[in-house]
Amino acid sequence: MEKPGLVKVVLADPRQLMCEGIQRVLKEISGIRVVGLARSKAELMAALDSVAPDVVLLNPRLELQGGTSLVRELRKQLPYLPLLLLASDAGSDDPVALLRAGAKGYLSKDNDTTDMARAILKVAAGGLYVSAELSESLAEELCAGLRSNSFSRLSPREAEVFTFLAQGHTVSHIAQVLQLSVKTVSTHKSRMMERLGLTSLSELIQYAISNDLIDRGAPPPQGALGGAPRSQDARRSDQDRALVAQDPWLAELGRRY
Repeated sequence: MEKPGLVKVVLADPRQLMCEGIQRVLKEISGIRVVGLARSKAELMAALDSVAPDVVLLNPRLELQGGTSLVRELRKQLPYLPLLLLASDAGSDDPVALLRAGAKGYLSKDNDTTDMARAILKVAAGGLYVSAELSESLAEELCAGLRSNSFSRLSPREAEVFTFLAQGHTVSHIAQVLQLSVKTVSTHKSRMMERLGLTSLSELIQYAISNDLIDRGAPPPQGALGGAPRSQDARRSDQDRALVAQDPWLAELGRRY
């Protein structure tokens, strides 16, 4: 008879030595027991038919179909079974994509046996496990996604003004092209900058580049019609110029104004 609270694990990994090593390690950890081994998808499905594990410790490269496809398929068939993924030898895992596909945790090659035990117990209890490094990557992607989604919420006119500014045009030039007053364009610019969380022109251009909203291959535009210089108030701050100087393309754009 099994002990109450014992976490049962099925280990699925095509690497025999890895399976044997992990099994020996987990055997020494109180509260965790390996109840099945699988070195292929077929063996994994057979194991899941014969035992009822609390966690599947899975190498995403168990099958050549690819990790995300395998995770999605397993989640579809067994939606309530936590999948804790082990880094593969391929070095081509995308932990963020695997977590999006439905994995409940990811163990990298830098994690040790203590991390493994902690991760197994955490996902078995319904939690998620990611390393500090992966947490940072997830946070960066989340922030990028939020900012990208913010752009989609701009009004058509705000998006139009954004595009002109990202291409290096001045507010006065945009007003001439769109047949609007400078004040109206400035209002659209202020609202757009606020919605995107931007505080300067250099940030706007960097945002456009990082979100593929501007063509880096094209030369910076010449600026306003007639080449009229911008006013002192409209020039970038010293901080802006320092940021721009770090990028040759941005620096060239900066010299046009």
